[in-house]
Amino acid sequence: MLHKLILLLLLNSCYILLHAQKPSVYKKPVQLKDGIQTSTLKDVGTDEKIIKAMQDSIVNGNYTNIHSVLILRNYKLVYEKYFPGNDEVRMKGFVGFVDHHRDSLHDVRSITKSVTSAAVMIAIAQGKIKSVNQRLFDFFPEYSKYDTGLKRNITIRHLLNMSAGLFWGEDLSYNDSLKKGTVSDAYDFILRQPIVDTPRKKFQYSSGWTQLLAAIVERATGMDIEKFTAKYLFKPLGITSYEWTVERNGLISAWAGLRMRSRHMLKFGMLYLNGGKWNGKQIIPAHLVEQSLTSQITTPYGDSLLKAEYSNQFWVYSENILGSPITYIQAQGNGGQIVVIDKHSNLVLVLTAGNYDVAAPRKSSWNIYADFIYPALWKINELNIQR
Repeated sequence: MLHKLILLLLLNSCYILLHAQKPSVYKKPVQLKDGIQTSTLKDVGTDEKIIKAMQDSIVNGNYTNIHSVLILRNYKLVYEKYFPGNDEVRMKGFVGFVDHHRDSLHDVRSITKSVTSAAVMIAIAQGKIKSVNQRLFDFFPEYSKYDTGLKRNITIRHLLNMSAGLFWGEDLSYNDSLKKGTVSDAYDFILRQPIVDTPRKKFQYSSGWTQLLAAIVERATGMDIEKFTAKYLFKPLGITSYEWTVERNGLISAWAGLRMRSRHMLKFGMLYLNGGKWNGKQIIPAHLVEQSLTSQITTPYGDSLLKAEYSNQFWVYSENILGSPITYIQAQGNGGQIVVIDKHSNLVLVLTAGNYDVAAPRKSSWNIYADFIYPALWKINELNIQR
């Protein structure tokens, strides 16, 4: 196994050496019959030189183990590039050096949470769930012994916004049994946790609460999260190739279990950019999309340069880039999986990478939007102003 790993690392290094000195050549994305229109960077006002510089930096290894970059602006896909690199598959582990391409399925990890949120919104639109203010324990009567005290006040909204107030330690070994799918009754495991904060008072990231959301969808609609999203989300979007991880205890992983194509991740972002519509059909009500893209709670993960907030299983970021204040939304997952939704710039950015469960590299997929994408938009705008 060690020899195999060393060989794969050498192959990765050889790829970088072979391509490091070759300047990037920009190609317009291929037009497919998938509902995504393509165009050029120039046609949508995006600086081609900066995007080429981004591609060179990725190929040269300055941005670690990036697997795909897709840029959509003004509802046109203008950049699509796939890069080989070491990868993993959740529940299987390391799968080696992979030559990623348009049809590759890729772990999206916690972007799955945002998909689960979309399912909740659709169930609300169908009248199967009353509203985000419906109580958690309305859906778990068999656990009524836990429906006491402040727990009585926990609602779907609190689960969506990671503010249920239950004890949780996402990064602690305490929750390994849930995250590995070995606990026999996951719902009992989550619901029996003690209340430590008033619901809605404090953000506490919890994959367990996302799993409860999937259970609520199933109990309200009679369809598990896989079947429900297949019929009411993926089919309308023309997404047919994907996989859901099933945990060892039989539960579909609603918090990190999806594998998708990058173009399909792009469609998910486009749905939210377009107010819940796809091909003229309202898949998610516009007011629920707007709610999901508007900050509802502050998280402890920001700093003096970056404000990190949260809403309905999406991240809401505010920062200054090139002196301009900007707010954008991210669905994001472990390892560098990102869907950026920037309504101000009319842009969706998809990034996949293979940096799972490691300390953030110096430069990775998390830096590409601020380092290249937004500057490419700003540079064109600046030149137009100067003219």
